[in-house]
Amino acid sequence: MLLSAGQPPLSSEISVVDVDSGPGSVTATNPPETDVLGPGWLFVPADRPERFEKAAAVSDQMVIDLEDGVREADKEKARSLLRRSESVPRRACLRINGLSTAHADRDLELAREMGFRSVMVPMAESHQPFTQLADFSVVALVETARGVVESDRIAAHPNVNALALGTADLQLDLGSRDTKGTAGVFEDLLAFARATLLFAGRAHHVPVIDSVHATVADNAGLRRAAAVASAYGMDGKLAIHPRQIEIIRGEFAPSESEVAWAAAVVSEAESRAAGAFVLDGELVDEVIIRRAEGVLARTQ
Repeated sequence: MLLSAGQPPLSSEISVVDVDSGPGSVTATNPPETDVLGPGWLFVPADRPERFEKAAAVSDQMVIDLEDGVREADKEKARSLLRRSESVPRRACLRINGLSTAHADRDLELAREMGFRSVMVPMAESHQPFTQLADFSVVALVETARGVVESDRIAAHPNVNALALGTADLQLDLGSRDTKGTAGVFEDLLAFARATLLFAGRAHHVPVIDSVHATVADNAGLRRAAAVASAYGMDGKLAIHPRQIEIIRGEFAPSESEVAWAAAVVSEAESRAAGAFVLDGELVDEVIIRRAEGVLARTQ
């Protein structure tokens, strides 16, 4: 029986048995790389430039928000404050207003003026003119039923470099009632949306980022949600408060036992020219080696 994803050996004792070292045996290969700098993606409102420096320091990816984080009446003020800000890091992503809104052109003009290399497009659907954003790395924020259904086409677009899931608007679009905790009707729908985006992202080699956990004080709920997203294989999670980042990082980081297992697998694989082998009673082949390499990559 092969080990499941990231599963360490049941015993701390390591034993090795040859299975196949002849022609045609498996060899380790490196897992594909992504552009994700880390799992903690933190939103900060564009009209609060005094928060930029801290947000950049505590997060893996800072997302300056011109959309939901700014009131409609304050959009122009937010653009003005952002334009004057001296604390915008080069790696920051700018969430613009929807491409169909009156604000989008001015948001994109500002993004180009300030040299943003990445923009997040809300309410992403496949019919949208992503070709107009060829000078940006585009994070497509999927927040509608149509967007979920079309996620494969969105991920396939050459200008889309990542997918992210937004559940507040999705829940509204579906007409679903709110449920608390990790059980309930909407949790089933959320699982479907996560899985659909994940399959689309992996099929087209783009990272997939999970939705925000909106209740800032609910650390236990955030921990559960981040653990689920990590177990799915997603690449990170959106956050709305700096204190959420540490929890997200903790749930996306491999455990000590996972790291020990992965190190043992990779070490043994590197000591062989080729071949599957048995490690502590479990068969290790190319797929398991690549999985172990992925665990170690997450510690970097």
